[in-house]
Amino acid sequence: MSSLTGLRFAAAVAVLYTHSMLMIDPDLAENLGPEVWVGGSAVSLFFILSGYVLTHSAHPDDTARAFWRRRAVKIFPNHIVIWCVIIAALIGTGASTFTGGAGIAAGLSSLFLVHTWVPSHLFVSAGNPVSWSLAAEVFFYLLFPVMLPWIKRLSPRGLLIGAATALAVVWSWPVFCALVVNPDGASFPEYWFLYMLPVTRLPEFVLGMIAARIAASGLRIPRIGVIPAALGVIGAVVINPEILPQRFLYAASTVAPLVMLVYATAELDLRDRRSVLRARPVVFLGELSYAMYLVHFLVLGLLYLGLRGHGWSNLDVVLLALPFVLLVSWLLHAGVERPCVRRFSTSRARARSRAAAAS
Repeated sequence: MSSLTGLRFAAAVAVLYTHSMLMIDPDLAENLGPEVWVGGSAVSLFFILSGYVLTHSAHPDDTARAFWRRRAVKIFPNHIVIWCVIIAALIGTGASTFTGGAGIAAGLSSLFLVHTWVPSHLFVSAGNPVSWSLAAEVFFYLLFPVMLPWIKRLSPRGLLIGAATALAVVWSWPVFCALVVNPDGASFPEYWFLYMLPVTRLPEFVLGMIAARIAASGLRIPRIGVIPAALGVIGAVVINPEILPQRFLYAASTVAPLVMLVYATAELDLRDRRSVLRARPVVFLGELSYAMYLVHFLVLGLLYLGLRGHGWSNLDVVLLALPFVLLVSWLLHAGVERPCVRRFSTSRARARSRAAAAS
């Protein structure tokens, strides 16, 4: 769905914006203003988008093994390349934590995308810092072939109940965290449990799946345009930090408007409506969004380390980094991601059978 591909680029830009603002104004890491929550909400948007797109594009004759193969080929080649570059850069600058038993375990766990299951600063920040969301996505992909048949069996009423239940779970996690997981109110346990732990992010992925099934079922629900939905997301990001405790801002405060935004955007394609997000340049940038998400932190960091002692301000570094982020994203997409997907997403046996059928 082209409009959702364009929306994915908007989400990647939002993450880049947050990390750029944190570099320009490091105090934002303590103040946690809307500039920070823009990126956090964008990651939630990625999770919902994944659930929607995978459910919408699922084939009835697909197997779990074929699905997992395609997802692994999509995720891991880019991730492994950037992981290797970051580890090499850290070792080269002498800043590597890839030493000692714990450091090696943390680094390898980040390579295999299981590091966010460990409540440790060392683990969740190992390797490429933004790869924590990939650990959640891998968890979602493992469960997807199991969850999809159950969600497909839901009646229209069951889909609405399921959506309401998933929303309620997202809102209940902060309460559960405050009462059970982190009654002392420490910062890191709350951050880890509500933001990084894959199981707590699963309801957002499920909401995307349910939204796709609602669209396919023909269930009549009130239509909300893309612009009102987007304004709802912006309003939640700007206003909620002023009125809600921080624990609700990691996902709960924006999850409902984000689901509505994904649903409204998908409707543009399903109803063949005009959409800026479907314009060819936007779709092309959307195809770069995964590579862009992986490389932007690396590019910002390397330029910062290389230029900070030469009279460059943090704003200057960010402005210089933006075109390099796009360039490196395209190189990674064209040189690694796309060739690997074409070559390895289908097993050789299946590829030979398709070629024989075509001939």
